[in-house]
Amino acid sequence: MGMFSEIATETTIKVIVGEIKKELELNGDKPDAIAALKKLGRFSLTQFEWDAPEWVEEFKKLFQE
Repeated sequence: MGMFSEIATETTIKVIVGEIKKELELNGDKPDAIAALKKLGRFSLTQFEWDAPEWVEEFKKLFQE
């Protein structure tokens, strides 16, 4: 069950951060929205059960303050 749970978690996080990335692009002229979206993105990347996969690095950079 652990391996399946980890795969499900990764898939879910990938979908969430993908949506956050789209919203960042759509709200580029709204500093308050950008700050909130980046905060949510950083939080999303902390939800892995074990080690974060390699694709996370792109999003870590995108979600920096």
